[in-house]
Amino acid sequence: KNPLDKPLLFLLSCAGILIGLKSKLKSLKMKPQKSRKSLSEKRSLRELDRRRRNREAILHAAEIVIGRKGLTASSMDDVAAEAGFSKATLYKYIQGKSELVMELLIHYLEDLNDRLAAILIKPVKPEAKLLLLLREILRYQAEKANISRAFIMNPSHMQIFRAMAETGAMAASETEKDFFHRLQPARRAMTGHLERFLREGIASGDFRPFPLEIMVRFLTAVILGYQHDQLFRESKPDIDKDIKNIHEFILRGFKTESQADS
Repeated sequence: KNPLDKPLLFLLSCAGILIGLKSKLKSLKMKPQKSRKSLSEKRSLRELDRRRRNREAILHAAEIVIGRKGLTASSMDDVAAEAGFSKATLYKYIQGKSELVMELLIHYLEDLNDRLAAILIKPVKPEAKLLLLLREILRYQAEKANISRAFIMNPSHMQIFRAMAETGAMAASETEKDFFHRLQPARRAMTGHLERFLREGIASGDFRPFPLEIMVRFLTAVILGYQHDQLFRESKPDIDKDIKNIHEFILRGFKTESQADS
């Protein structure tokens, strides 16, 4: 046997061990970094979820307070107490009552948009879909009647409502500019839902061909007109009966002549 075999085998064995240790150390160095990154991402997601839930709790509390006391008499202290937060925590999310009003309006539109989007994908005929859309919108408005009344009756917020019908050019502060920047996509989404519904009705032959812009304006005017009538009506309205009547009234204008005569 070659006398160098044993030392050579020993050296090769040591080399293999060193390579293995180097590979192991490298993997150990990588794992903590991956773990730290994963934990950081999880913490960020938890923080975002916590902030989202806190914001929703604040807006829900604001609706309760404003509905109970009216907008003028409500304070940020009242909202903080209703939400179960300190005033300092509340101001981390909302800077004041004007911003709170804007956030509620944005939340109102976003929530309603989500509900309408869910209706649009239902596999039902345009006539039935119109009834579902009206029912969702008008019932939702009825649920928020106290909030809407508080906003409309407060003269200081009439600028917001005027600007909602325009382009937001009236905005002065950075908060208002941010509000209108976020408001426009929500309004466009609402209009888009109505356009999609009407376009499908025309394509199927259920609705008469007519300029979409005019049809959307007409439908929106009917809905908003009913909302204002409901806010100032002395007696409590029969929502379901009114929905049925509005549905029939709109169909007489949207249906094709042959279907309207039958």
